[in-house]
Amino acid sequence: MAQRSEEEIAQLVRKRVEAIKGVRNYDQLSARMTGKRFEVDMLVSLDDNLRFEDVHKIASRIENEVRAVVPNAIVTINTEPLSGQKSIWKTVKQVAEQVPGTREVHNIHVQYIGGKLCVDLHLQVSANMTVKEAHRVAEQVEKRLKAANPSFSEIDIHIESASDRLSRELIGVTTGLESYIEHAAKSFSEIKFVHRIRIRRIGENLHVDLRCHFDPNITIDKADEIASQLEKAIKREYPQVERVDIHEEPA
Repeated sequence: MAQRSEEEIAQLVRKRVEAIKGVRNYDQLSARMTGKRFEVDMLVSLDDNLRFEDVHKIASRIENEVRAVVPNAIVTINTEPLSGQKSIWKTVKQVAEQVPGTREVHNIHVQYIGGKLCVDLHLQVSANMTVKEAHRVAEQVEKRLKAANPSFSEIDIHIESASDRLSRELIGVTTGLESYIEHAAKSFSEIKFVHRIRIRRIGENLHVDLRCHFDPNITIDKADEIASQLEKAIKREYPQVERVDIHEEPA
């Protein structure tokens, strides 16, 4: 079978994206061959005041639809509110990528949360950086973004190494699931933070493993209950997740 052209891929992706509930508009859809793989980029306009959990769910659905057309595609989905400043994600990308130590910024989501403009993004740094160095870069990114646009009230930065993103792309696991887990954990006041989220594909299903740090003063029964609620939330939003292993640790 002859390989599909870039325009044919773009047309197939458009049809699938238009059918996704919550997508109000899309722009700047690009499908191009880089090396032996397709790279698909898209800017999507969503309803104002969606939760970031919903934004990540829609972005993940779009990634899955793209990979149904091109299984090994490198997918980047940026989103912004329908009634907000147009192409504000470009400002985020340009400002963030000028910070020394930044390799790349991708999967940028700009959204109104409680009437305030918030930003969520993935920041790629060198795999050789220490955690301290990487967080210092992230702090500078946040500082420069707020200076560039004072209307940003909250900036959530997910740090990853180049090897982390490559691993996820090779197994076809979206960054949306990881972001959803981080945001879902924030709805429990007893959870201080989650880290070392590992996602594996087993056949058609996904296995998730993560470390969850709790308030050290709560009982183990309460921690187990909250972990169970988090697991149910993950499986409810991502039915392809078959197993979730949560390691409970004190903060």
